Amino acid sequence: MLRHIVLSTFKADASEEQLEAWRTAVKEMCKTSDEVVSFTLGANIGSGPNHHDSALVADFKDLESFRSYIASPAHKAYVENHAKHVVEKLAAVQHEI
Repeated sequence: MLRHIVLSTFKADASEEQLEAWRTAVKEMCKTSDEVVSFTLGANIGSGPNHHDSALVADFKDLESFRSYIASPAHKAYVENHAKHVVEKLAAVQHEI
């Protein structure tokens, strides 16, 4: 099993409508992907200079499933249509569980 964790910081000028569209796109992509075994998406409720705004934790059967997910047309469309517009920076890590 592989766990994929993404921490996102949003652009200061991202509108609430854009952020809601981003959240909806992430959830829909994870729900409809055959590769995603389970996922959670949540907003940061803390504050601090090194905090991010949102976290995605998604589990995959294995590394090949994860690579297939990242290479999929759905993920590429999500990046082009949503992430590029609202995400200022992100941190990601994948590890075996």
